[in-house]
Amino acid sequence: MGKGQVRGTGGLRRGRPALMAVALVVTALTGAGQAAATAHPKVRAGLAGVISTVAGGVGGPGTATGVAMVPCGVSFADGHLYIGTGSAVRKMSTSSDRLTTAAGTGVTGQFGNGGPAAKASLNEACSAGADSSGNLLIADTDNEWIRVVAASTGSFYGQAMTSGHIYTAAGSGKGGFSGDGGPAISAKLNAPESMTVDGAGNLVIADTGNQRVRVVAATTGTFYGQAMTAGDIYTVAGTGAAGFSGDGGPATGAGLFDPYQVAVDGAGNLVVADLGNNRVRVVAASSGTFYGQAMTAGDIYTVAGTGAAGYSGDDGLATGAELNFPSGVAVDAAGNLVIADSANERVRVVAATTGAFYGQAMTAGGIYTVAGTGTAGFSGSGGAATSAELNDPSAVAVDGAGNLVIAETGNNRVRVVAASTGSFYGKAMHAGRIYALAGSGSTTFSGDSAAAASAELYEPSGVAVDGAGNLVIADTDNQRVRVVAASTGALFGQAMTTGHMYTIAGTGTLGFSGDGGPATSAELWGPSGVAVDGAGNVVITDSFNDRVRVVAATTGTFYGQPMITGDIYTVAGTGVLGFSGDGGPATGAELDRPSGVAVDGAGNLVIADTGNERIRVVAATTGTFYGQPMTAGDVYTVAGTGTAGFSGSGQPAIGAELNLPSGVAIDGTGNLVIADTENNRIRVVAASTGALYGQAMTTGHIYTVAGTGKRGASGDGGPGTSAQLAEPSGVAVDGAGNLVIADSFNDRIRVVAASAGSFYGQAMTAGDIYTVAGTSTQGFSGDGGPATGARLNEPSGVAVDGAGNLVIADTVSNRIREVTG
Repeated sequence: MGKGQVRGTGGLRRGRPALMAVALVVTALTGAGQAAATAHPKVRAGLAGVISTVAGGVGGPGTATGVAMVPCGVSFADGHLYIGTGSAVRKMSTSSDRLTTAAGTGVTGQFGNGGPAAKASLNEACSAGADSSGNLLIADTDNEWIRVVAASTGSFYGQAMTSGHIYTAAGSGKGGFSGDGGPAISAKLNAPESMTVDGAGNLVIADTGNQRVRVVAATTGTFYGQAMTAGDIYTVAGTGAAGFSGDGGPATGAGLFDPYQVAVDGAGNLVVADLGNNRVRVVAASSGTFYGQAMTAGDIYTVAGTGAAGYSGDDGLATGAELNFPSGVAVDAAGNLVIADSANERVRVVAATTGAFYGQAMTAGGIYTVAGTGTAGFSGSGGAATSAELNDPSAVAVDGAGNLVIAETGNNRVRVVAASTGSFYGKAMHAGRIYALAGSGSTTFSGDSAAAASAELYEPSGVAVDGAGNLVIADTDNQRVRVVAASTGALFGQAMTTGHMYTIAGTGTLGFSGDGGPATSAELWGPSGVAVDGAGNVVITDSFNDRVRVVAATTGTFYGQPMITGDIYTVAGTGVLGFSGDGGPATGAELDRPSGVAVDGAGNLVIADTGNERIRVVAATTGTFYGQPMTAGDVYTVAGTGTAGFSGSGQPAIGAELNLPSGVAIDGTGNLVIADTENNRIRVVAASTGALYGQAMTTGHIYTVAGTGKRGASGDGGPGTSAQLAEPSGVAVDGAGNLVIADSFNDRIRVVAASAGSFYGQAMTAGDIYTVAGTSTQGFSGDGGPATGARLNEPSGVAVDGAGNLVIADTVSNRIREVTG
């Protein structure tokens, strides 16, 4: 997702955040909790400043049905099933139910050529296959490339390649049309949705946005009626104008309309899913009779579909049948055409010869439904495929055993129709029945009770580390709070294993429910900030429920309420968006999209009440805090007037204007640190009078310690107050008193040094600002290397563990990452 676009609930937004979409978060251990924290179990000893992923990712390797995915393509090649998920290509053996990653990080982008395929970014990569050398070919659609992962070290497609590394085989990376008759890697493609390899080794591309089918010649010779030079690219079908024309004539003079997938049959003919024309068409490789029609080499013919979008024609001639967005096509061993008739919620077959196929008697040239009822849904697993409901079957493949594999995009699953009774993909199957093969049914959530690095997160925005080293994650768009256990034992009423991931709050369904009962049965809506108090309870800003809630670590009385281990309770907010309640009970006060939360040394809850442009405090005990007398359980504003703006520097904090403050932290001497997001500043409310961060400060007054107010990325190596920030959303304070900033829209983590010294592998001067992670180029890369060379993607939350390591919510990368301190 590009800069300037809005993400779903709980995500960040490039540009000014809209209150209905903002969940800009920081969480960090504060006060006594931070001092007691230990390193969580994924910490590696090593050089300071090295970055690694500790939780989240593409999912797996693991049991295929336990991994979340949105499958958009399937193919079978080189003895393996390949599943395209847009940002990764997954791989399965026909003898196992295990899923591995063949290419892609799970984060979209245009990155990684020449390096390991597992560290490369893909962008809407759905179609994959293998050539005769076993190299993996990928239609990297939105990157405007066809890419290749070398199976061995050697020369392929005119390039020297290293085994396991990824390269471009066609496309310049810029959308458009150019290059026919010249080198394929210099040509422009336009949203190439799929590709395949013909019997001569040529690469055949559905250049969808260009309304063409194009070929990259493997050798010099004549193919599809044209003289071709090895490595060059040629159009073999389509004029470039979207439409329908040309049947019975040269394919290069025919109109196509979003040719979506290409396949090659046993005779070498090109089969095209002409999606926008609601037809399947064939470009004849030689003159002869195919699919019941006399064909001339190089000419194009419709073999299925009338052009009208609809459903009709089963058991009759395929050319008289209606199709509805046929997005996928494959050819089985008998030469039959298998069609993903996606909007008809069916898989259909055009018989090449008369005989029995897929448990049905078929006549040559006739069309038949082999899976799906026509009703969108998910049902029928283990039963007859023709009685099962499908949901957006977008692609089909036929494996080496003749099983029909279906990418069901709408069901977030891959399913298989068994061709015979036997064991396939590690499962016992019966002929003609349909089975779930891969995908959990979710798009973004998997991995509970498994190793954290195999779990999938969805735009996590907040992180904290408790006193025992457990890592707490606000898995925002999964509507959950999750924990990576530091040690084996019981936590929040659950048995946990070291290094494994567990949900401790939320069902995954957004909403509000569950107070007073088990937190895992409660509904959350955009949980964005997490903190851990001195008793080990997890405090959650349930942002779009306009509440702050607590999951009790033990049974006892907290925040004036009796609580039971593992249950959830509201401690601030009524659930009504607004502002009210100062000076009264916090549970009777109105909040407005609270995003960040911290716990100070006295046990008070400090809340970034983002939409109210205030920082508010719920007093843990009766006393004087932040210069105000407070009563236990009541709520008070300690910074901000409620008006969005910037004012008040050097003046009392309650008279200062803030602008969407989203992150809060407390340093070791009790000063309140605020990520004043839309003011592009980090500000401090002084706990006592004296010199702090290179400035003279007065108790209760507010000061800028980083940022000029102008959005930008300048200033590294100089004073923090002279540097530009870009919507900083998270703050933390490390054990040396340094301010750690999630400079979200600069895609960096930056530090303002509290004193001169060496931190995170860099020499620093007191009061100056430094980048400690991120390059300012949005993306995901760099694990195992220096954090300053890694790409981050809108990091929003940051915490510091007991070993001094930085823990980062790398939000749009769907990962939690760590920089060794």
